Amino acid sequence: MSGGHKRRIVALEVPEAWFRNPDDGPRHRQFYASLLAALAEMRVLVDPIWLPRGADRAPRRAPCGSLVISFHSHGEAGNVLRCKEAYVPPYYTMDRMGYACFSELGRFPDRFRDEIARQDDAAAQAFLDALAADLRRTNQSKYPQPPSQPCGLGERHVFVPLQMQNDSVAQAQWLDVPQALETIIAGARQRGLKTVIKRHPRCHSPRIAELVERLRGDPDVIVSTASIHDLIRDAELVVGANSGAMFEALLFGRPVIAFAGSDFGLAVQQVRSARDLAAAVAAPAPPDPAWRRKFLYWYLTSYCVRADDTLAIRRRIQAFEIERRTGPVSRRAARLSLYGYSIWDRVKKRLF
Repeated sequence: MSGGHKRRIVALEVPEAWFRNPDDGPRHRQFYASLLAALAEMRVLVDPIWLPRGADRAPRRAPCGSLVISFHSHGEAGNVLRCKEAYVPPYYTMDRMGYACFSELGRFPDRFRDEIARQDDAAAQAFLDALAADLRRTNQSKYPQPPSQPCGLGERHVFVPLQMQNDSVAQAQWLDVPQALETIIAGARQRGLKTVIKRHPRCHSPRIAELVERLRGDPDVIVSTASIHDLIRDAELVVGANSGAMFEALLFGRPVIAFAGSDFGLAVQQVRSARDLAAAVAAPAPPDPAWRRKFLYWYLTSYCVRADDTLAIRRRIQAFEIERRTGPVSRRAARLSLYGYSIWDRVKKRLF
């Protein structure tokens, strides 16, 4: 973002509603404090924009030569750097296309293969061992967990972490959840394994509640509310769509099967049909462990930034390549678009 004497304008979305969240509000405030410090060091003009919830899909546009730093959004590439909390604290992604399955990493993973392959495996192993030990010791996860304690499930089970079905990333699923669960349970049963299911802690879907209650009567199914760390530790295999718990399972060295697109698809065994899912549960074939370690190390230390790392955040912003073809955009129109998408999202979640 260098060049010329005119100070550049950076439109900074301010997610005030996220700041007030009792679970991860402090982390968001830390990230934004570091973000503001980084922008201050760059001597740019900051134009703050209040961001309502539910505006993920609202188009973001910036005037030629300027930049929008957006929170929790996705869309086509442009002069927009899109930020979101990652799967484990205190990391954040900063991607030009969005988060999770919508990101450049999720949509075009081959663009990153060479960089991932160059990572040092010994450094990756040491980093991941330390991080996994710290997460397990503190029972820390993206969402608050109950106190860690032995589950009594043993090593012979398949763990299925569910996610919210009204989450935007659910659209990346290649299989319907009921069909996937039936396939997983049947495949696990054939291997003599129990299937342990945990609902997302913020899931309030009547459809998922009914499904889980029906499956609870199966003698080979266990519905658990235990800490994610205990369920992952005792699992022989983890299967799901694109839940963050699957990323955590990778950190702990568990083989992971995914029936949805994600930004960690390069580190899991992806399946796109019930037939392929059944075959994968019967005989898992996850990526090479060394590749998995290199991916996770690269993801957290190069692709992500820590919420408290002002230098890394500044370097990420400075490395962003500004597109020069972006046309003029009305500030008022851009803000009205955010509000419009927010209102529609709230209506949709209430009605559907």
